[in-house]
Amino acid sequence: MEGDRPSATWSVPASVRRRFRGRADQVRAARRLVGGFLGTASPLCDVAVLLVSEAVTNALLHSASGDEGGSFEVVCETDRSGRLRVEVHDSGSSSAPRRRVHFPDALTGRGLELFDAMATRWGTSGGRRGHVVWFELDPVPDRAGTPSRLA
Repeated sequence: MEGDRPSATWSVPASVRRRFRGRADQVRAARRLVGGFLGTASPLCDVAVLLVSEAVTNALLHSASGDEGGSFEVVCETDRSGRLRVEVHDSGSSSAPRRRVHFPDALTGRGLELFDAMATRWGTSGGRRGHVVWFELDPVPDRAGTPSRLA
């Protein structure tokens, strides 16, 4: 795994980047990458792992990443304030990531709603050659109002 683990303080930004094969079993590996980067004690870990799982699953289902020989890349980084940014880079498709109309009992179609509900900020960019779905999570303040540590 390339990159550095977040430090105990916010003085040094940290990052990790990894390319995965475009297979369903790699969703779990992407979750482990993000969880390992943050550490399970991080208050951001559960939400970050859930959102990266959703973004990777969407990349596999809706882009060339899920095709034979496809791949995707996950990038995690923290800045000096402790803000986490995660990006999932796919192999492109003819349409951009978008919300889908769904029925109340539908099993799919709610993925991007998770980003609205749980991420501090999120968005998409790119085109036919590759899209990026990214999200940011701000550090959770402790009772004294001080941003908590990632690990």
